[in-house]
Amino acid sequence: MDDERLWFLLGEVAASLGVAVRLERLSDDEEYQVRGGLCRLGDRQVIFVERRQGLAGRCRQLGRALLGLELDGVYLRPALRDYLEALALATAADKEE
Repeated sequence: MDDERLWFLLGEVAASLGVAVRLERLSDDEEYQVRGGLCRLGDRQVIFVERRQGLAGRCRQLGRALLGLELDGVYLRPALRDYLEALALATAADKEE
């Protein structure tokens, strides 16, 4: 699946969960880096994604944020489910290092 289609499908999942996705320029500060992810603004959940990343990086960032949400009741296309499962494994491996 190409990155444009993946980005679209990840955005659909976020929307189905009532979560906004915002592309933002997150930080220029060398001492403090903001990576983006899921946060709560008042009564809304928002996923911030670094706009200066390439599309593949944006997909990874959005996918990781979605992994922190309850996805059991959400229909995921098989290719999207495979992507999120692989991302979850990669993220777990990164945390072990």
